[in-house]
Amino acid sequence: MALWLRNGDVPLASDSSTRFVPWIIGTMVFLSALVLAVALVLESAIDRWQLAHSVQLTVEVPPSADSAALERVLAALRGVPGVVDAAPVSDQHIAQLLAPWIGDDLELASLPLPTLVDVRLAAPGALDLAAMESLLGTVQPGIRVDDGRRWLEPVRATAGALQVVSGLVLLLIVAASIVTVIFMTRTGLAVHRDTIAVLHQVGARDSFVAGQFQRHAFRLALWGGVPGALLAALCLVVIGRLAGGLDAPLLPELALGTGGWIAVAVLPLIAAAISVATARLTVLATLAGLP
Repeated sequence: MALWLRNGDVPLASDSSTRFVPWIIGTMVFLSALVLAVALVLESAIDRWQLAHSVQLTVEVPPSADSAALERVLAALRGVPGVVDAAPVSDQHIAQLLAPWIGDDLELASLPLPTLVDVRLAAPGALDLAAMESLLGTVQPGIRVDDGRRWLEPVRATAGALQVVSGLVLLLIVAASIVTVIFMTRTGLAVHRDTIAVLHQVGARDSFVAGQFQRHAFRLALWGGVPGALLAALCLVVIGRLAGGLDAPLLPELALGTGGWIAVAVLPLIAAAISVATARLTVLATLAGLP
């Protein structure tokens, strides 16, 4: 590390053209962390929803069915291989689910709502839904089996599209960072061409000159990337705390897991690696084209 942080033979630190580079890289790291967090939260939410609905079904018994018909349906469900439990959803729980849209003063008895039965399976794909619906139809006509695919598939497609957009945004951020480092490096080569010529005269190779620019790019990337990542982490913590107080059970949990926080933490190092590689390739390509 000391090799990378020591002063170089080319006085790049005095260049006024590079004073804005840490701000630019810090902004890029900040935006990358937020975009990456969105993609990871969407992925985690979809995985949780899919896992929950792969072992859970909802059976809708029509309002016309009486309590005896409901008991027959429950008995038929509990006798199906692969079904762990089947229990009707209480009116109180239904009222809680409908309260955000209809209000608390809700009389379920006045509404022609179907009776919902929560069915839990032993494993994902433990039974054939169509055969199960047909079997229950012989017990009580009008029964409907819902495994959540009707609303989960559009949600998954939307989340996938958002993840693709997030990936494109990340690629644009990386491209902008590379262009910034290329501009900074070429400017430094032009400003210090006399110093570089002297180094060549005393036997310095192009790789030695490239090393000077690599160290400079590494320092600038860390100076900008670390504060950018810390600011992004602070924003994510604040957003997670605010989202935790929302009474919206359908929203995904806006919190990163351990892997997400590790990804945010290594973003400055990734920015530094990209900057170092870009600076080296730019210097070698430029000097190779000189007479």
